[in-house]
Amino acid sequence: MTRRDTIWSSTTPLRHMAQLDGLRAVAVAMVLCYHFYRPVRQYVHLGGIGVRVFFVLSGFLITGILLRSRALRDTGQAPAGLGLRHFYIRRILRIFPLYYFALTIAWLGKVSGVREGIAWHVAYLSNVHFFLVNAAHHPWGGGVSHLWSLAVEEQFYLLWPWVIFFAPRRWLPGIALGAAAVGPVFRFVVFGATGNDITPVLLPGCIDSLALGAYLAMTVLPEYKSHPLVRPVGVTVLWCGVLLFGAFLAAEQTDGYWMFRMVSFDLAIALIGVWLVARAAAGMGGPLGRFLGLPPIRYIGTISYGIYVYHLLLPELLSRATRRLGHPDLLAPLGDKGLAYLAFYSALTIVVAAVSWHWFEAPINRLKARFEYR
Repeated sequence: MTRRDTIWSSTTPLRHMAQLDGLRAVAVAMVLCYHFYRPVRQYVHLGGIGVRVFFVLSGFLITGILLRSRALRDTGQAPAGLGLRHFYIRRILRIFPLYYFALTIAWLGKVSGVREGIAWHVAYLSNVHFFLVNAAHHPWGGGVSHLWSLAVEEQFYLLWPWVIFFAPRRWLPGIALGAAAVGPVFRFVVFGATGNDITPVLLPGCIDSLALGAYLAMTVLPEYKSHPLVRPVGVTVLWCGVLLFGAFLAAEQTDGYWMFRMVSFDLAIALIGVWLVARAAAGMGGPLGRFLGLPPIRYIGTISYGIYVYHLLLPELLSRATRRLGHPDLLAPLGDKGLAYLAFYSALTIVVAAVSWHWFEAPINRLKARFEYR
């Protein structure tokens, strides 16, 4: 792949970390497997794991970009306000066109869950909508249930740049660690008070994943090497995450310990995810590093945003299309979310996302070069 074929821009104040594209591919593959292959749900919440890895990645990359943009401002290489303004413009160019295009298609195709919550989805408040619907003991989500995580990311993008740009620089590691601590506490308090088992779809309910990614971005900057709160993310973090995740799985088998399960899942995946992102950002060796660096895997990571946005819409849209064409049983051989279903809809989603990337997203993405941080 050439540089222009990736989501990275030469005007981004970070180097291109190729293995992170491969990690995106792994994360989105987990989501596809969870939604398209029912048997896997009996063992582990792959979709939830994939989304939390995306959150750690977002926290790491966005914070790295913002910190370097702030440094340009502080050293007089960029006017005050330019970094924030261009950050938001570049995020809008990358995120909004595909999101609102897919939302329009979902509306026109009458995908389940879109019309009754359209105002929430348009405002990037899908997660709040789903939380309230679930609190009222009604089915939530439908074919747009995955939009909750996009709402979380957009809410994070809206708030976090102001923290990075205007809080004292030495406070930032403490703020990131404090935000990471908010996640488990919020889940404990809100779930305990409401019994709402989708509390983690709210931004404070999953902020530990985003905040630990942000903290990781600070650990690689020379200015923070002597900071008392900053330590390299080593293998101890990985093992803490693995042990906590093992305890979560053990609790899940008992069908009890709800409070522990609610608190532990996100934090466990965030700890594992931050170690993975740290290793991939530095360029890991061995079989895993070679796998993440394979061009086809990196390409899947490049189009992973489109894969994620489209994947739950396609089964409903295609099923409705075949009925309208007079072939209601055309898709019956795929079965009910078995291997054939997984293979077919995963392949279809990748094809649709690839077309969307090359003909729609990439041309818009290249406009980011007009809005440099310097």
